Amino acid sequence: MLPKLNPFTKKPYTPQYYKILAQRTTLPVYQRAKELTQNVRDHQVVLFVGETGSGKTTQVPQFISEMELPGVVVCTQPRRIAAMSIAVRVAAEMDVQLGEEVGYRVRFKSMVSDKTKLLYMTDGMLLREAFSDRDLSRISVVVVDEAHERTVETDVLLGVLRLLMQRRQDFRLVVMSATLDMERFQAYFPKAPLIQVEGRMYDVQVLYSTVPVKDYVEACVERVCDIHLNEPPGDILCFLTGEAEIERAVSRTKLKLEHLLADDGNTVSSNGAQLLARVLPLYGSLGVDDQGRVFSNAGKNTRKIIFATNIAETSLTIDGIVYVVDCGYHKQSLYNAEARVDYLLPAVISKASAEQRKGRAGRTRPGKCFRLFQQSDFSSFPNQTHPEVLRSNMINTVLLLLKLDVANPYQFAFIDPPSQQSVMDAYCQLSLFGAVDDDLQLTDFGRLMADFPVDACLARVLMRSAQYGCAADAAVIVAMLETRNVLVRPASRGIEAEQKHVMFRHPDGDHLTLFKVFHAFWRSGQSSQYCFDNFLAYQALQQAVNVYTQLTKLMKKKNICFVSTYDDRSGKLDSVAIRKAVLEGFFTQVAYKPPGGELYKTVRDSQMVALHRHSFPSMSGSPSWIVYDRLEVQGQGGTFIRVASAIEPEWLLEVSDFFNDTSEFGDGEICRILQDLKAGGTTQKG
Repeated sequence: MLPKLNPFTKKPYTPQYYKILAQRTTLPVYQRAKELTQNVRDHQVVLFVGETGSGKTTQVPQFISEMELPGVVVCTQPRRIAAMSIAVRVAAEMDVQLGEEVGYRVRFKSMVSDKTKLLYMTDGMLLREAFSDRDLSRISVVVVDEAHERTVETDVLLGVLRLLMQRRQDFRLVVMSATLDMERFQAYFPKAPLIQVEGRMYDVQVLYSTVPVKDYVEACVERVCDIHLNEPPGDILCFLTGEAEIERAVSRTKLKLEHLLADDGNTVSSNGAQLLARVLPLYGSLGVDDQGRVFSNAGKNTRKIIFATNIAETSLTIDGIVYVVDCGYHKQSLYNAEARVDYLLPAVISKASAEQRKGRAGRTRPGKCFRLFQQSDFSSFPNQTHPEVLRSNMINTVLLLLKLDVANPYQFAFIDPPSQQSVMDAYCQLSLFGAVDDDLQLTDFGRLMADFPVDACLARVLMRSAQYGCAADAAVIVAMLETRNVLVRPASRGIEAEQKHVMFRHPDGDHLTLFKVFHAFWRSGQSSQYCFDNFLAYQALQQAVNVYTQLTKLMKKKNICFVSTYDDRSGKLDSVAIRKAVLEGFFTQVAYKPPGGELYKTVRDSQMVALHRHSFPSMSGSPSWIVYDRLEVQGQGGTFIRVASAIEPEWLLEVSDFFNDTSEFGDGEICRILQDLKAGGTTQKG
């Protein structure tokens, strides 16, 4: 007997509910609902392994919400795009309004109400909720999904929740993973029962590359086009490492298919069916509308070709995928403790990730997985993803733990503890920022820094900008840095895009160029047509406006003097004030170019780096001193500076005592320059 009344809304179910319910009951996890809920009643912690296609992400939180527990059921996700899209799906399955009984909360965006019983959140947002409510008193159960990804925030959250369970016997935790490698979690929660549910998988044929691949982006494009031309109908999912690669691949694929096919994308595949290609991107910062296109039905006789990051590996399920193309890499953050420098670089995936990617091709029917690496290479891949906490800069994590009143972050019970050196480096950086005192406790300044849902360096920019009279301008730049990649450069129209972007360039650098882009978009009335005409990313800029709005509210709430140096009519601004504010948060990310040289030398570790080709045109000439946002390693192409602005070396002594101790910089040229500056001498300026 099917239920007629929705227990959440007290209204009759709609016909659509029963249609979706018929699909839900076929999922493997559905048959284990009673076993799961009974274990949740009987145990504080339950470990749950649901393989690809089992339905764990959408169904397990629903089963628990139907237990009628007194508080909210929270399901955490590592990525904001997953939290939002899954909430949309679950609201439809439960036949309720999104933002009412089912909601989501991610950085700078939420849909939630007093009625909300099931809430999807990012791990980081739940940690921030603990700032104001240490015991998470409104929450009965937390379901930590995608725990196998081992992000820093997931690992910290599990440690915080383990401590919470000692204080709250009524609290329940479900740890979910898509892989069978649960030994670390079983050791961390030794009394927790383990439930395993197999996925719903068809056979997937794996085809390896027979030769080494030099340019995996171009190889992906070639393979995708070959599949479209020669394989039977079925959507294609291609894994790449990041937004820039994906946008390049999307443009190249569209261009290549236009050249290959006589009728703008129409072709006759090997089974004689006429197919149209719809080429789409999928990555974390993509707007909601663009995400929706990936999940929507492409229409009759149309094949979707989706280029995605590893967000499509386990977090999101796309129906209709028959072919997977795997480049074998993902973007990985890496902190070099010896040099005290962060990198973002491509790294080989784990064997577990490769299997997850393969599984995306076998959800609805037999499929094929094309691996763009040799089988001998695959044997050398690591078995599991290396925990992020073991390879990351710990500054944000230590700041978070101190804000959560963890007395000694050195002794925090991580699943895999970070090195003592990385924690010490984090304390040193926080000390330079004025966030901790000599006893390694948070200062009032540090507590305020932790309240901003951005990286510590960006929080310092926001808080110190008031002394330069440019807090509103700093909020714009931070919002744009949080968004990234607002300038669109299609492969087929690169020259035209560069010509349009000229009007946004500021002679002092990329930060002020981003500032100009933001205000141009604002003046256009946030017009999508303006973005299309000028090669700007509309969804990204909408997100930047949203971030700016949220930061504005928070800064005013913290009584930060919120003024701007920008005159909208004349376009004039105080470039020096704004760049000094940026330097306040990034003074350890400064580089110097020796006279006559082409490369820059980073001040902190004397590494030779180049300005990225998209940064260089933003600045008049090539300044001797720059502050930069990040370093990026691009395969064999070297290390590049991304988002840079010119500074004067004298400013270094103004913003931080870090530069007063010249012994930090060895006996080289930079040490001599700093000594001259301290002595009141002159040096080469930007």
